Amino acid sequence: MATSGAQSAKLFVLRGEAIKIMNTALEVTEIPSLGILQASLTEWQRFEQFYAHILRENIGRGQWLLHKLSGFLLRRSGKKVRPLLLLYTAKACGQVTEASFIGAALIEILHNATLIHDDVVDKSDYRRGFFSLRALWGNRVAVLFGDWLLAQGLLLSLEHKAYKLLHYTSEAVQALAEGELLQLKKMREASVSLESYFEIIEKKTAALFQAACAMGAWTAESAEEVIHTAAEMGKKIGIAFQLRDDLLDWGDSSITGKPSDADRRQKRFTLPLLWALNQAKSQERHYLLHAPFQEVRNRLHDMGAFEYAESQLGTYVEEAKYLAQQLPHAKEVPLLQLLHVLTYRSK
Repeated sequence: MATSGAQSAKLFVLRGEAIKIMNTALEVTEIPSLGILQASLTEWQRFEQFYAHILRENIGRGQWLLHKLSGFLLRRSGKKVRPLLLLYTAKACGQVTEASFIGAALIEILHNATLIHDDVVDKSDYRRGFFSLRALWGNRVAVLFGDWLLAQGLLLSLEHKAYKLLHYTSEAVQALAEGELLQLKKMREASVSLESYFEIIEKKTAALFQAACAMGAWTAESAEEVIHTAAEMGKKIGIAFQLRDDLLDWGDSSITGKPSDADRRQKRFTLPLLWALNQAKSQERHYLLHAPFQEVRNRLHDMGAFEYAESQLGTYVEEAKYLAQQLPHAKEVPLLQLLHVLTYRSK
């Protein structure tokens, strides 16, 4: 019996849930929500206050438009998963320090700057279920505000003499730009291999996760080998985070809250589609790229593309969990639970 598009979308979401339940060997028995994980972190409210202060006082001062734009950014704020991961990594390595708050604010400011620039590049009018900044104020304002955020984020680390944080974030921004350029090159050539795909997402998505975890460990005054372990953990989490995002792109938008087929329409390759294209003959490759969304989703399901993507996701999650357990105080914080929430989210 054939499986409908909506049913197949639910199947891979449910498979992710099943993986969570089955994975009791790594001491993950209950998976709280992201909100609970934020609330249970005693330092989280202080970070929120610090971050809001940075935006309101340092970014918006003395300039009406900057004040309005930074207010918009605060109102449309995302889930702040990278600063949360940074702070939990710091606790898993020892303790949250003043430098941890600076790093968490810095990584969130830079993340938002890159999203604003991404929306300009992708000509996207929506972000987080609402109009994007470029849709409301135009590309010029969006680019300039993104640049302003990047500059202010870097100045934040200099003002606090946190030069190592500047080093980590500069490397991450460099990797992000390289990843975007590589993706554009491969899209024009229409020749994205699986190897190129993982290189792109390691730079585009995983770089900020890697920087966040390295910064968390560094701000906890960890030894160099611990910082390296935390950074590798962050990279694995970032790759898994993107793989989950790829799967959600093929889900039912009423379940995921994301516009379906957005990546394929913008000629960006998700792992399920890319794997299927590598298995298909030339005639079917054209069909997979241009046929209606539900038909292609059904075909990917029949080919095992979603199952393949899920297996890759599971591999990176397991590697991230192993690395997380090597951190000195990992058992004292719900780091594995946070990892699950990030990599097996349903929206």
